[in-house]
Amino acid sequence: MLPSSRSGAPAPLGPGSSVWETFDAWLRRSSTLIGESADALDALNVFPVSDADTGSNLQLTLAGIARAVPDVNRGNLGAVVQAAILSAHGNSGAIVAEMFSSVCRSLEHGLPGAGPGPAGTRVAVLLATVAEAARRAVARPIAGTILTVAADAARAAWAAAEATPDDALAVARAAQTEARAALLRTPDQLDVLAEAGVVDAGGQAYALLVDALVEVLGGEPALPLAAADVRPRPAAAAGGPEYEVMYVVHDASAEDLDALRARLDALGHSVVVVGEAGSGAGLAQVHVHLAEPGAAVEAALGTGRLSQIRITALDPVAAPTRTIVSVVAGPGLVRAVEEAGGVAVDRRGPRPLLEELSATLRRLEGDVVVLPNDLETLETATHLVARLRGERAGRGRHLVVIPTLAQVQGLAALAVHEPDADFDAAVAAMGAAAGHARHGAVTVAESAAMTMAGRCEVGDVLGVVDGDFVEIGRDVTVVATRVAERLLASGGELLTVVLGADAPGTLAAALRTWARRHPVPLEVQVLEGGQPRYPVLLGAE
Repeated sequence: MLPSSRSGAPAPLGPGSSVWETFDAWLRRSSTLIGESADALDALNVFPVSDADTGSNLQLTLAGIARAVPDVNRGNLGAVVQAAILSAHGNSGAIVAEMFSSVCRSLEHGLPGAGPGPAGTRVAVLLATVAEAARRAVARPIAGTILTVAADAARAAWAAAEATPDDALAVARAAQTEARAALLRTPDQLDVLAEAGVVDAGGQAYALLVDALVEVLGGEPALPLAAADVRPRPAAAAGGPEYEVMYVVHDASAEDLDALRARLDALGHSVVVVGEAGSGAGLAQVHVHLAEPGAAVEAALGTGRLSQIRITALDPVAAPTRTIVSVVAGPGLVRAVEEAGGVAVDRRGPRPLLEELSATLRRLEGDVVVLPNDLETLETATHLVARLRGERAGRGRHLVVIPTLAQVQGLAALAVHEPDADFDAAVAAMGAAAGHARHGAVTVAESAAMTMAGRCEVGDVLGVVDGDFVEIGRDVTVVATRVAERLLASGGELLTVVLGADAPGTLAAALRTWARRHPVPLEVQVLEGGQPRYPVLLGAE
């Protein structure tokens, strides 16, 4: 997308930064900024349905993309594209996922005929590519939405680039000014916004993305949108869509996806199809609002293999709150849980775990689901919840423990949680996801002992599968690969890698290389967990 220098190294975009570094910084800052603004964006959300989830969906989407950022600096932008497609949540999330995917695809493959160019012009190209990719993804573009704001900002960027082609920051600031102006015009373009007295939530989110770009290029710090800055959202108008349907399509051609987009447009609205067709993994994320959810799934039969089918009732009435509490050990795992919308209890904290978990559960209102993530914590949580249920009696709220025995099982359960789903259905889905996630780990022996795999000495590297020692070696990477082989022996398409505080710097790359040689295509998700004692945790689904 942004041209490289003649030497082959990434051409500078920001002061002292490469294109790769600038993209990395923009993506990370966008993720944190949207996360900080999520509640305010939810409050703005009245279109296409008033279900208060634009901010939440964008937070989940960008957090998922940001977790693939380590691959950017190794040049593996395809992993970020895949993460964007698989992480997309909701209408705005699918559009923003396509925006960042378009940048990655262009960075990886280059623009036809593109060569080194002025930094300001490259920013204009970036914003134009983003706007055009978003527009193409939507079956029926509507004025007054994120598409309008992005297009107007891109035009302003081109005009600024003609005047100051060497000044990336000046071009980004011109886009920023126009994005804010275009946002204020959205109520004039969309009646539902005018009636509610708000600007478009997706357009506001895009303006924040441009704010983040200005910041990483050396401009003013981007400020999150405060909830106090927006008005409460109104109830949805009668006759709105009843369900949101999303799913991933594998191995479909571009023609098949175009035909699917047209079929879905005839069935419902807010149709978005994003991703890459016909090459490599051939992934596409599909989104539609309609009254008959089964029809949306039937429309895709024959297009390609379907996965991650999600059907959500679009109820504008606020549902009872539900909180997922996950017990973790490591700063990266804390961040992952919080980015996914859960509450993390860090077992390494200053207070004893029982005291910390008890205080957390007592302060939470609404339904609560606990993910203990190891056997000892499972016993603690089970006894604690049994005691606390008596205190909550008569309040009409649920408090349950899903018996997760490993961090990767907790992550799998959290990944499938649908806040709008019925409580029992949500818990069943989370429990099933956890149960299907086979788990392993690598640790280092602190004393000599006899194990299921034989005798180990101090310093030996031990491989664990489902709680049993199954491998003994001297090299973390070799043992981790053997554990992964065992986990995937009975099948699987996804390998989750959680790197610990003592993980070798080359471990993630080595596991990706191994996965590429695996006889069955594998998706590898890497998370910097930072947990002690275990250089790596592994999960297979």
